[in-house]
Amino acid sequence: MSTGILILAAGSASRMQQPKMLLPFGKGSILSHLLEETKALQPKAICVVTGYYHTAMLPLLQTEPIWVVYNEDWKAGMAGSIKTGLSALLKQQPILDSVVILVSDQPFITRALLQEMIQTHETSGKGIVAAFYNGIKGTPVLFSKKYFQHLQELQGDKGAKSILQLVPDDIATVDFAEGEMDIDTPEDYERFCAHFK
Repeated sequence: MSTGILILAAGSASRMQQPKMLLPFGKGSILSHLLEETKALQPKAICVVTGYYHTAMLPLLQTEPIWVVYNEDWKAGMAGSIKTGLSALLKQQPILDSVVILVSDQPFITRALLQEMIQTHETSGKGIVAAFYNGIKGTPVLFSKKYFQHLQELQGDKGAKSILQLVPDDIATVDFAEGEMDIDTPEDYERFCAHFK
């Protein structure tokens, strides 16, 4: 199966007042961790969509074998980043069978989780595989190519959840308890760091 990875990292992190994807994590940053985990899958292509912190992120991203796409309309919401990133992926790899969409503030994403999502897609026959945590279906989420057109028609800041709501019977899930821990505030990051002490 030909899978692409799309990492959304365009937001301003207004409550954090700094690029949260560049916060220290392990031997590098949250973003470098995500890149290592996704590269381990050997996908057809990896695309990172940047926005507000594009310049700050470039020194890291330029050293990686990935595609970097700047979403100049990042203020308009997540839908624009998804469309921008998916278009870039399909331009480089037009034969993709699926895409996995990640957000850059979920530090507990691992290659094992992503591999389980891909395997679940292959064995379940479902067109969507979503992470499941805290009673909700969320990111990361895998979409088969039959949903690419839907993704390219998204509007606003709701991201791809609207698609999940339309086709509940075509969704498989993978448990990801740590998925509820994202980093939006300095307090979130403090709790995150305390988790490893």
